[in-house]
Amino acid sequence: MRPMLNIAIRIIRQIGDFILKNYEIQTTNIFNEKMNKNIKNIILQKITNIYSKKIIIVDKRGIFIFKYKKTKWIINPLDGIINFINKLPHFSISIAICIKDKTEISLIYDPLKNDLFTAIRGQYAQLNGYRLRFNNNYLNNQNILFALNENFIFKKNININLIKLFMNNLISFRISGSLSLDLAYLAANRINGYISNNMTNFDKFIAGELIIKESGGLITDFSGNCNYKYSQNILVGNSTIIKFFISQIKKN
Repeated sequence: MRPMLNIAIRIIRQIGDFILKNYEIQTTNIFNEKMNKNIKNIILQKITNIYSKKIIIVDKRGIFIFKYKKTKWIINPLDGIINFINKLPHFSISIAICIKDKTEISLIYDPLKNDLFTAIRGQYAQLNGYRLRFNNNYLNNQNILFALNENFIFKKNININLIKLFMNNLISFRISGSLSLDLAYLAANRINGYISNNMTNFDKFIAGELIIKESGGLITDFSGNCNYKYSQNILVGNSTIIKFFISQIKKN
């Protein structure tokens, strides 16, 4: 897997270089479409050099999926596009490589900070070459910081109850606009948990999923079940955080 990871690193850094060159340029819809097309061509050139031209390409709501036999590359070239357009320096690129429907390699790259998060199944996760270990210590409530999905909407009162849960327990929360960086930061212990009530496109989650698991984190739905892929509700954190939130959600 290491040679494939090295290829993916070269691809994700090349995408990052291209994005940075266009960061300060005035963005319009036409410009973004052109940039998206150029990024797709960068990726396509690299992928075809690996697998030949017999690849299937799917453009799925801004995410590029390249399939060759039992191998699939899922690439999100700009996670946090609204931040990018508004010159807010918080966005990332993610790549997940799946073989026989199992994610074997994941990368998340912040080109502005030059932070590269990587993971190989069964070989732990890293940040810039240093191993990531999930913090399983219980923190004081005053220090807990949760990230929320960017489309955190109020429906069926569940989110109102969650906001009350945060406030009642003095828990801070942020909506950053970049799911991949939220999960990467969680693996690096920069935040303590992630919660989503509206996971409609799991392809955006898949790269961060492996990095979380390889760093020792847990992922469940709001009921504590591990079949979260079939639920729009996702909870990520250490065992103590997850147990606490599930118990509180049930009470509310």
